[in-house]
Amino acid sequence: MPTAPAVSARPPADAWSLFGPGDRVCLAGAGGEPRGALAALAADPELGRGLRFTGAWLPGVNDFDPSEGVPDASASVVFVNPALRAGFEAKRVEFLSLNYWHLDRWLSGPAGLTGAIMQVSPPQDGFVTAGIACDFDQAMLDGAKTVVGEINPAMPVPPGAPRIPVSRFAMLTEAATPLPTYDAGRLPDDLKKVAATIAGMIGPGDTVQVGIGKAAAAVMEALEGHRDLGYHAGLIIEPFKDRLEEDVFSRGITTGTIIGSEDLYSRVAHDPRIRWEAVRVTHHHPTIAAIPRFVSINSGLTVDLMGQTTSEMLGGRQISGHGGSADFQRGARASDGGRAVIALPATARRGTESRIVPRLEPSGVVSLPRGDRDIVVTEYGVADLRWLGIDATAEALIAIAAPEFRDGLANDWDAMRRAM
Repeated sequence: MPTAPAVSARPPADAWSLFGPGDRVCLAGAGGEPRGALAALAADPELGRGLRFTGAWLPGVNDFDPSEGVPDASASVVFVNPALRAGFEAKRVEFLSLNYWHLDRWLSGPAGLTGAIMQVSPPQDGFVTAGIACDFDQAMLDGAKTVVGEINPAMPVPPGAPRIPVSRFAMLTEAATPLPTYDAGRLPDDLKKVAATIAGMIGPGDTVQVGIGKAAAAVMEALEGHRDLGYHAGLIIEPFKDRLEEDVFSRGITTGTIIGSEDLYSRVAHDPRIRWEAVRVTHHHPTIAAIPRFVSINSGLTVDLMGQTTSEMLGGRQISGHGGSADFQRGARASDGGRAVIALPATARRGTESRIVPRLEPSGVVSLPRGDRDIVVTEYGVADLRWLGIDATAEALIAIAAPEFRDGLANDWDAMRRAM
């Protein structure tokens, strides 16, 4: 049975008393979002006056801006979600162009964290865990001078999750709040076709990684019936629970966080087959490269005929961030027998726009450069770009574009090629 914490738990508002103007404070994201502290801050913005917030707050999961309405406060983020849009446009919120592995390094030292606030499980024998959010817990513990643990009775205690002594915390607070959840929503038919194609490329002995979002959910559903796979990824999502019960990933499971429904947490978080690791392990290029037949599967917004991908900017607007896609892309390409797959429907806006484009928007950014291109999949097929020259790359991508756009893309490529 859980024992009482070494330090009596206090109200979540008390956490802010440890910090003052100019301090940089990291707030845990994903399922570790400290909702009690955030609610107290929203009720009394003066508690956060002058603070500089940071963290990895997932779009669709951690939809908050802690600097909003707080006097003289600011935030540095790696995703721009709708909740952060107003602050980003006002330049109160700064976007950090960092991959997840580099974010872990930044939080561990260069960020100069004064403090961190993270959700933790109820104390047991003088220890707590970060529960379902072990992704950046070690970075916060390494980088922050003052750490607050917000005890949540609902937070699971996964077997194998790193144990943290309560003595490491400057303060323990308590807030009985629902854990953050995530639902990818309805999966469109074109994306299901993409996922089915990708699932057909995966066989026994492969180790799989997927991210978050509709493409990831579709692929995880499409892996039904597979056997003898491994799983090494930054997170576990909703459809994973059924694959776990089918023992699809019998070669081993490594992750840092779980995000989905309460049912997912109850069915998966306590499973002893899951190995819990921080981002510094799950997203570490040499670690990934050392896993034979590693298959990374991530989504893109558009891919151009050079093989460049953007996954974070649309119409000149920053709508997301790097996340860990580049970490896994590069690790997979270095793996013996590995493959790095970008999944996307061939069209957008109800079929009126091609996602395979001549060039990425001049106002956009390259999330994955052409030197990192590997395999691109749409509902029209597979473009294996490994070892191809620029002309063959363009031809392969045109072949998996929607048919009504292929002639235009071919003409655009001819014009681009003549100008080179």
